[in-house]
Amino acid sequence: MNLHKDGLATNLRKNRALLRKFFLYFFALLVGAALTGGMGFAADGVPLDFKNNGGSYDALASFDVAADSSVVWDVLTDYDHLTHFVTGLKRSRLEEYRGRSHFLLEQEFTGGFLFVSKRVRVRLDVHETRCQTILFEDMGHQDFAFYKGSWKIQSNSPGQLTVLYSLSAQQNLDEPFAGDYMKGSVQNLLDSVRREMIRRQAIKRPALAVLSKQESLVSL
Repeated sequence: MNLHKDGLATNLRKNRALLRKFFLYFFALLVGAALTGGMGFAADGVPLDFKNNGGSYDALASFDVAADSSVVWDVLTDYDHLTHFVTGLKRSRLEEYRGRSHFLLEQEFTGGFLFVSKRVRVRLDVHETRCQTILFEDMGHQDFAFYKGSWKIQSNSPGQLTVLYSLSAQQNLDEPFAGDYMKGSVQNLLDSVRREMIRRQAIKRPALAVLSKQESLVSL
């Protein structure tokens, strides 16, 4: 009789363990589908074309923003404060000036997939053409064999700009979900900078309106 009860208890524990594994697996599949299918990002997230070819990545994206070129430029080049508004960026520091609009920038960011996150470090050689382009390339090669890309600002129509982003990179190590880390990090970067551009422009417009009104009163 005791042997029968012990057998039932053992089978019950095994069934519970199997059920727990099943629900965990099912939950992981749901989260993975949300992330890879775009459900994990805001409905108005920046469209991203991301290709993963065995650890070699190519990312292309563009978005329109109703903002002044100075606002867009100030957001993209606010290197020492990027961590305040870019999700996943843990460190951003100007390291060394190498001439006019040429410097080294150290950055560290976190990418995540499911319940795992990974920190990635780059030491970027940056060249700027004011209010037009930012070219960057990793010189540290700590986590990437190569990591090279650009930001470009184009005038679309009066009061409307198009921001273009490109990146080509290849990781040094073959790690599980590395491509998903990268895609998530790039998506976070794009969505974060666009939100900040919109926020700063919204602050700037009322300030300009007040200044214009004050100037009108003075002229009277």
